[in-house]
Amino acid sequence: MPLMDEFKEERDEIKNRSFKERMSYFWDYYKWHVIGGICGIFLVVSLIHTFLTNKDTAYYSAFINMAETIYSEDYKNDFAKLANIDLETSVLYFDSDMFLDFSAMDDATVQTTQKIMVHITAGDLDSIIGDLPAIDRYAYNDVLMDLRDFLTDEELKKYEKDFYYADRALLEEAKQNPKLEYPSDPTDPSSMKDPMPVAIRVNDCKKLSETYVFGENQYFAVIVNSKHQDLNHLFLNYLKEN
Repeated sequence: MPLMDEFKEERDEIKNRSFKERMSYFWDYYKWHVIGGICGIFLVVSLIHTFLTNKDTAYYSAFINMAETIYSEDYKNDFAKLANIDLETSVLYFDSDMFLDFSAMDDATVQTTQKIMVHITAGDLDSIIGDLPAIDRYAYNDVLMDLRDFLTDEELKKYEKDFYYADRALLEEAKQNPKLEYPSDPTDPSSMKDPMPVAIRVNDCKKLSETYVFGENQYFAVIVNSKHQDLNHLFLNYLKEN
């Protein structure tokens, strides 16, 4: 029997079957076509969605070991307004999904460490706010900016009482020895061979402490390869004046 006659006979036979049988036949013969088509549509829709909703990162600060409250969105929106950041077209990250406990080195610590280093390497991260163990770690990994290269002379005098100092003489040793004992009092430059201010205490920042829950000593530091130094200045002023 010619192929076309076979096809016609089979088609006529299918027409006489029940709806359930016709659907079963269709699925048996065309399921991979259907699945492929659905996947194709999903991919196209996903690409269009990504293209239409993709936003530039205007500013990215990592909030380490800080729990946000219900006011965190208002806090972010308030700074966005001050910095003229249009949240319709840009993204402002105050990323509090960052938890470090170097004494335990649990999954959260490992993930946060990797996340921070990826963003630093990519040049995405602008600043961090963290407790003493976090600042110790990144100060001696040489990724925090010397504040003498960031602040004006007037600002250096203004914030001097709140400085965290790293001993530059220990930087090379710290790279080779992850268990290095850091200076016991990072606020005392006289105890160091080559003190370098790299962070500023922000516990006295009223609005920050009302918006986030954190420990006794929390410091703001600028990432050395930040692309948004003007916004780092603005954010520091926002922190200390609110």
